[in-house]
Amino acid sequence: MVIIDGRLAGMSDAGGYEGAREGLVLGGRYRLVAPVGAGGMAVVWQARDEVLGRAVAVKLLAPAQAGDARSRERIRREARAAAALSHPNIAQVHDYGETDLAGRVFPYVVMELVPGGTLSARLALGAPPPRFAMRTGAEIAAALAAAHAEGLVHRDIKPGNVMLAPTGAKVVDFGIAAAVAPDGSGAPDDPDEVLGTPAYLAPERLVGDAVVPASDVYALGVVLYRMLSGRSPWSSEDTRQMVQAHLYVPPAPLPPVAGVPEYVVRLCDRCLAKNPAHRPSAEEAAAVLAHGAGIRVVTDEPPPAHDAGIPVVTGGRQSAAGDRPPAGDERELSVVVRRGPSAVRAEPHVAVPVAPPAGPPRRDRRVAWWAAAVVVLLAAAGAGVWLFTGRSPEQGAGASGRIVPGESAPPSPARPGAVPEATTGPGPVVTAPGTKPGRSRPAPPDQAPSRPPGPSPSTPITTSTPPSPSPTPEAVERTLSSEGGTVVATCSDPVTARLLSWKATRPYKVQSADPGPAAAPEVTFKRGTDLITMTVTCSGGVPAAEVAQA
Repeated sequence: MVIIDGRLAGMSDAGGYEGAREGLVLGGRYRLVAPVGAGGMAVVWQARDEVLGRAVAVKLLAPAQAGDARSRERIRREARAAAALSHPNIAQVHDYGETDLAGRVFPYVVMELVPGGTLSARLALGAPPPRFAMRTGAEIAAALAAAHAEGLVHRDIKPGNVMLAPTGAKVVDFGIAAAVAPDGSGAPDDPDEVLGTPAYLAPERLVGDAVVPASDVYALGVVLYRMLSGRSPWSSEDTRQMVQAHLYVPPAPLPPVAGVPEYVVRLCDRCLAKNPAHRPSAEEAAAVLAHGAGIRVVTDEPPPAHDAGIPVVTGGRQSAAGDRPPAGDERELSVVVRRGPSAVRAEPHVAVPVAPPAGPPRRDRRVAWWAAAVVVLLAAAGAGVWLFTGRSPEQGAGASGRIVPGESAPPSPARPGAVPEATTGPGPVVTAPGTKPGRSRPAPPDQAPSRPPGPSPSTPITTSTPPSPSPTPEAVERTLSSEGGTVVATCSDPVTARLLSWKATRPYKVQSADPGPAAAPEVTFKRGTDLITMTVTCSGGVPAAEVAQA
């Protein structure tokens, strides 16, 4: 169900809704103004919130569905699911209620009234410009990343459920959203039916109806393909052929499109992979598409106090003169991944073009450019990401060699991967290298040079040579594991430990962390009332963990 500034594209007449009429007040505050459209399950009215004095949309269960307990539960589930998400690319739910109309109880959802049209209506006019397509795709992926981080799968991503508001794309209609359940056990539906739109159903939805984030990414791939090419990835005449195509037929190669980088084409192909394990995560898709659209990527939260020295890291490219969107086309986009059980893949393939460094290649420069390439995408994996065009970068965090959702701590600035600024402009494709161990600061000499006593005339002049400095020891870095999670630690000196990063193992969550440096920094993981504390100490410069369970 989509709301378009008081109208729905292709809307049917909602004025005959039994019992619903202009001027009717629901819940003592929502006055119905005019019907704006109808779908199979509900009718949408433009309304006015008399308490807050603002325009809202009211989604009222359709009369034909009022007697169906499952339909009533779905609209309640939609309200709960969308209300749990706060994100600029998701239409906000304000309230839920029930009203008596013509002797029957009708549930309703009060939501944000979104100005603008649907992506479906825009695609009816033909393929949009490439930058519009990539930016809109990034915004849809951003919304999905936020939902997936909360353990929710939308299950009905399609152009009709994407609004094109002046502030950016907004995903709507969480009516069939469900909690993540790879075996399909979490879907609160009839086991003999598959909910969704056939043209956008992932193969795993059709075989066992698994509820996994990768299914949303597959639907995003179909939407992206349509935006870039103006047509579907498959030619089919009916639902049966479409289902067969999803299961067995590879998508037609995306035709060359001027202005679309090759890595975006590869991303689209990966989104449409039959195997969900081969698809990118939603936040990786958002980062790659944002990079293609010329949108910078920075974290939206300041790093923790112990990492306050991490420099700002940006990715993407600045638009060249003449390639920038018009002023009214610049808008912000965020990928907000909340702390909690993450439903995204931890280690997706990462490949984004960046410009090569200028000047002769030196070893330290090469390491920095590897890191810059990784940062372009990995900035999307921490507690949250803001993607925006042509603005000064906000505070950011460094990146490590793996994308880790909200349960992870940001990596330490002492590790490779944190660079002042990522290179702008296209260039060769690079991927993340293996993590290299950190290096400690040089140890001071055992003894400073001493000045000899003044010589006597009969004493030959001699000098005291200082001993050679001790070689710089390599800091030992260890990954330590427990049932609750893993910790990457190193030793600042023989007895001082420092935690570089930590990650909970589902279903555990990170309850608290003291990264040090200290004699015994620790991280506590929690599952229900169970607590697991990992305390790290150093002996001879080698970190080790003591695990305590309570």
